[in-house]
Amino acid sequence: MESSEVESGVLTLKVTGPAQRSHEFLISMEKSISATRADAPFLSFKDAQRETGEVLVEGAGTIELTATESGGLKRIDFKETNPYLRSLAHSPLEAAFRYHKQPNEKPALALEWTRFPDSSVIAAVAERAVVTTLVTAEGRSLTEIRLTIKNQAQPFLKVALPAGASILSAEVAGEKVKPVEGPDGNRVPLLRAGFRPVDSYTVSFVFMHSGAPFAKKGGSDLVLPKMDVPINLLQWEVFLPEQYKVKDFGGDAIAANLLPAASLDVSGAEGALNGMARGYSVSNFEVLSLLPGQLGGIVVDPTGAMVPNAQVTVTQIDTGAQRTVVTDNSGRWIVSNLSTGRVKIAVNAFGFKQLVSQIDYNGGGPVPFNFALSVGAASELVEVTAANGGLSGYSTVDLERLQRDVRKNPEKQQMAASSNVTNLQQRISGVLPVRVDVPRAGNSYNFVRPLVLDEETKVSFTYKSK
Repeated sequence: MESSEVESGVLTLKVTGPAQRSHEFLISMEKSISATRADAPFLSFKDAQRETGEVLVEGAGTIELTATESGGLKRIDFKETNPYLRSLAHSPLEAAFRYHKQPNEKPALALEWTRFPDSSVIAAVAERAVVTTLVTAEGRSLTEIRLTIKNQAQPFLKVALPAGASILSAEVAGEKVKPVEGPDGNRVPLLRAGFRPVDSYTVSFVFMHSGAPFAKKGGSDLVLPKMDVPINLLQWEVFLPEQYKVKDFGGDAIAANLLPAASLDVSGAEGALNGMARGYSVSNFEVLSLLPGQLGGIVVDPTGAMVPNAQVTVTQIDTGAQRTVVTDNSGRWIVSNLSTGRVKIAVNAFGFKQLVSQIDYNGGGPVPFNFALSVGAASELVEVTAANGGLSGYSTVDLERLQRDVRKNPEKQQMAASSNVTNLQQRISGVLPVRVDVPRAGNSYNFVRPLVLDEETKVSFTYKSK
């Protein structure tokens, strides 16, 4: 093309080869529109005997578009349009038309749209929150919140503590961090230089609330902070001094014993590892029976008490395939779809030595593998060699005896403190800013709340001195 000029709404194009029978032109026009409707412009050649054309409408952003055609314009499928025309689009296509202009026709296209704000992608989510609260006779409460975080890009976890509360310590992926206090809450760093894990990791912090001293009888409220990540499931254990009888629980959370066991089973929250299917654990307190291809058992502490929330990692040595599950409230775990061969089982629980065992697994006739953990640091390792059966001194007969004891005292078992209480008692030693009489004897009450979205969680109760 030699040149172009616009005069009185007429675009004149001068070509270098006027005798050429075919010409192609790409003409771009732009108009700023503040309204939510517009008429599409149609270029028309002056004194043309015949005109055919195609029109593509694309929309930038999230919009709902209505197109009204007239004057010989016919709607067509996107796939019917010229490939070159489609290649010019930069946004999603909304509508397509074709026209064959007759002398008495004037194609017209009226467009109306509604634009919606683009929703932001969730930067982080907590697959699970395990909360433990110790309440003292002075009314102070010490609470540990352990979050299993899956994080894409969120740099901080914003924690809006209740009035009168302060954070004592915080850890991210097992390393201590220092929260930053701001006008709208505390911020626990989630991402550090060189730390961008692909899988989920643990974020935990402990806070103390001053509260009010217990009287001979009365009522009390416990409140968990707002956190700016969605929480799929929150599990809360409240440990109260044994000299008080409590009842009339209320608030946002539900008493765990009111829910069927299956709804509390979140042991597969860690999900699949290395492309293998997710594992799961069972919550009913019946004799553990395994199907072909399954591997499972029970984890207890040195006293024979069940250890919930212990992480069990099963690795098939021949293939390197690995999966991880977490024990349920009865200390049980199960994984499926295993093949016969050499298997390594590693058990980790906070406050206990790591236990590792290699076994010859028979997928056709699986037998439960039961573990007794030793108190100690997680960095200490206990290796066990076992055949297809019970481990570390706890046979199936021993476990059946433990089960009978639990059935005889169901209420006592429900109120017995889990290892989380002991772990919190150990964690807060040496970090308390004031002298606090940490309760060593008492009863535990368990609550759950699904899907917590940037809001406080509250439990209330009445009490009376025994």
